[in-house]
Order: sequence, then C-alpha cells, then structure tokens
Amino acid sequence: MVLLIALSLAAYTAIALLFKAASTRTRPDQLVIVALTAVALLAGLAMILRGEWGGSWPGAIIALISGGLFYLASLYRVRALAVTSVSLVFAVTNLDLVASGAIALLVPAFGQPVTIWHLLAVGVAALAIVAGTQVRAGDRISPVTFLSLGLLAASATGFVIYARFFPTALLFFILLDHLAGVLLNGRALRTVRTDELRWGALIGLCMFVGFWSLLQALARSGDHLTFVLLALSMKTPFIALLSVPIFREQFSRTKLAAVGLATLALVLWELGSLVV
Repeated sequence: MVLLIALSLAAYTAIALLFKAASTRTRPDQLVIVALTAVALLAGLAMILRGEWGGSWPGAIIALISGGLFYLASLYRVRALAVTSVSLVFAVTNLDLVASGAIALLVPAFGQPVTIWHLLAVGVAALAIVAGTQVRAGDRISPVTFLSLGLLAASATGFVIYARFFPTALLFFILLDHLAGVLLNGRALRTVRTDELRWGALIGLCMFVGFWSLLQALARSGDHLTFVLLALSMKTPFIALLSVPIFREQFSRTKLAAVGLATLALVLWELGSLVV
C-alpha cells in the first residue's frame, strides 16, 4: 500500500509541474484534450485487460457530467498557470477536496456527521483563499484559478456520488469522466502540434497512474483510509518545494501563508474523517 501511495503522490506532483512547464509552450485546449484522450484510452485498455465492465446508464450520466466539469476546470487551471505560479494555483485548486467534502456534509443521504475538524478545515481553507488573493510582487493569483476550484469541487462531488453508489465500476468512471472532455471539444485534436502531443500524452499518463494507484491504495487501506488521504494531501507542499529549483519561484510571507494554510486545511479535513 505504501508503494501505491508513493506512486500516486509522485504522479499528482508531476502533473502539476508538467502542466506548469507546458502552459507557456502549448495551447490550453489542445494540451488538455490530448491529456484527457490519453487517460480515456488507458482506462479503456485497462478495462479490456481486466475484463472489467459493471457500467450502468445512471453511472454513465454522473461520470459524463463530472467529466465535463473536470474538463472545464482543467482548461481554466492551465490558463491560470500561464500567468500565476504553480505553487499558488495548485494550493488553491487542491482545496477541491475540502469544498466537495463540505458539499457532501450537506447531503443527508451520505450520513456524514459534521465535526469541529471539518468546520476548522473549511475556515482555514477560506483563509488560504483570502491569503492567495493578497499575493503581490508580480505573482497575483488569476481569477480563473478560483473558477477552476469551483468546477473541480463540483466535479469531485460527482465522483463522491458515483463512488458511493457504483463502487465496483471505477474504471468505467475514469473512462467516461475523461472521455467527456473529448466529446465536448474533440475537434481540438485536429490541430494538435507535435509538442502538444508529447506534453499532453505524458500528463495523461501521469493522470491515469495517479488516479488508478490512488483508487488501489484506497481499496487496500482498510482502517487506514485517512492515512492514505493525509499522505496525498502532502502534494501541495511538495509542489511548492519543487517549484523553487525547477521554476525559480520566489516566496513571500503571504504566499507561504497561502500554501501553508491550504495544506493545513487538507490535513484538518482528514482528521475530521478520522474521528468520525
């Protein structure tokens, strides 16, 4: 299980760094569509090799809606990365876990009690967002970052709903979730350049590896579910640390506060899940 967690953490960290590196070298539409296409193809191949299906029409509808939202969120995130540092963009957008979890707490069907840790997590997440808006010195956060966060939260809520009602058909979700973006803007594939194909395929591979290894780790976690999610929340500080030598990012006190608060919010949220 530890190996799966490490693999997922490495993949999700790599996704952020690769998206940042590609954001000023490629066009957002083409980059995102190639990445989503790669994930859909890998998911389809995995389904064939494993002989796994288990899909249903209700599940397909949820996956497609979630995937459409994820496509738009990814598109806006790449646009944000072209003008804002990777540490700041992902510190904010990684809060989709807290946002979607807060939405789930409001749905009686999930039966999840609200704890003080959950309330603290939401409050700290709000502070992280406020801190992010105060960053200056040429690294002011782009408004589309917050749009991406909202769309990611809505998409993640779709996955939470799907996983609750269709827990044995997760590859089916991965396939349709990423295929949705291709269906929405597949015409962008006609104008893909070679460099966009390379960047997008590499990012897509990391996305599939990260998502699949996370699902496998969660399936094997048993009583250690919260440990898995806590470990994955560390991708936010890892991205920030690696952005310094790779992209020569500069960190002000306000920027450090935003990244730190975002990480703390994720930790508090998982602690809330632990005590339930």
